[in-house]
Amino acid sequence: MNRSKRRMLQTLVTGAVLGLVVNAAAKPQKTTAEAVLEWNSVATDAMVAFAAARPPGVPPYREARIYAMAFTAMHDALNAIQPRYRSYVCDAMVPGASPPLAVAAAAHAVLSAVFPAQAARFDAAFEDAVASEPASPRSDAGIALGRHCAQRMLDDRADDGADRAQVPYVPGSQPGDYQFTPPFDQPGTPSYGFVGDPLWGGVKPFVLATSAQFRSPPPYAVSSPEYAADVNEVKVRGAAVGSNRTPEESQVALFWRESSPLGWNRIARTLAVGLGYDAWELARVFAVLQLAEADAYLASLETKYHYNFWRPVTAIRLAGADGNDATTPDAGWMPFHPVTPPIPDYNSAHSAAGGAARAVLSRLFGTDELAFTQTSTTLPGVTRSYASLTQAADENGLSRILVGYHFRKAVDAGRVQGESVGAWVVDHALQAGR
Repeated sequence: MNRSKRRMLQTLVTGAVLGLVVNAAAKPQKTTAEAVLEWNSVATDAMVAFAAARPPGVPPYREARIYAMAFTAMHDALNAIQPRYRSYVCDAMVPGASPPLAVAAAAHAVLSAVFPAQAARFDAAFEDAVASEPASPRSDAGIALGRHCAQRMLDDRADDGADRAQVPYVPGSQPGDYQFTPPFDQPGTPSYGFVGDPLWGGVKPFVLATSAQFRSPPPYAVSSPEYAADVNEVKVRGAAVGSNRTPEESQVALFWRESSPLGWNRIARTLAVGLGYDAWELARVFAVLQLAEADAYLASLETKYHYNFWRPVTAIRLAGADGNDATTPDAGWMPFHPVTPPIPDYNSAHSAAGGAARAVLSRLFGTDELAFTQTSTTLPGVTRSYASLTQAADENGLSRILVGYHFRKAVDAGRVQGESVGAWVVDHALQAGR
């Protein structure tokens, strides 16, 4: 930011009347850490509520983009008040602003702009935040600063390609080519032919140089024995009927079907709070995690639509025509969960997101060996415990075989890609110092 723009912002935040009516009887004032945690929850709770009202909700790659924008704007607003880490897009410097209101205003402005379906929820949370602090030049400064950092983020992502990613898809005709999967393969139905965001790999990355930077090597050839082994594994372990899964493996399959950005955010929150992180540390953890997950999804979908590899449900049903004598068809085969995500198999974006999260959190927390207990929105009432981040990421990846969504090769390649993305983001975004 040049000097004249910074001077204009400082004038605005210290003297402007923003037209905001503040309750004379203010509620108990929130700490800055409470504000960061609250807006982290506001964002994720809005996703859960939206999915409940309009299933299946926001696709996880779009969800990660929303979180990355909101949480990074919060991070930048805090660091404009007291510099601790490098900013992402907002280089303001306003030391007298209210940190809790800067956090609230930044998150509110971003979330309202990019997720208008939940605007009423965001407005209510913001009004509550404003009412918790008496009106003053400090509170006005915090609100103006947060809005400024939010606008910088929105401007940065205004033409990133996300609005142009959903286009028609024409499947190939060769063995291994992606085909529409149930229920998107039923002619005459509203969902026929739907494939999720074929151009998502062309969306501008947050931190990566390009979405192809860590593109996975090719999947197995359908004629290979390795491919046959993968087909035969998921055919049994991931089947809706006749599977050899244990009861615990069935639990794992459904437990980790939850959105990765949502689940790994919950893990980060649990661990960061347990470690006693302050507001600046919390904001950085949430921002770096979601920057990495958003870029991991970009990398994965770039790989997916580069190779356009078919899903297990297609491969197993059409095994009689794949040219591989080690596979046999089952025309009625269905995965454990009936709706396979409508995007190509290779690689597993879910596994990539888990790998990115593991890499980020283990590096930011200084160790992989952190024990925690996790819940899931896709298997309510069940908790699972882990001794390390690696154990959780391993189970996250395995779940995609057990639920019948992915071949093992896709899971393994996604994990490697995600780990690379996560390490890159930690090394290139929001480091200590300015």
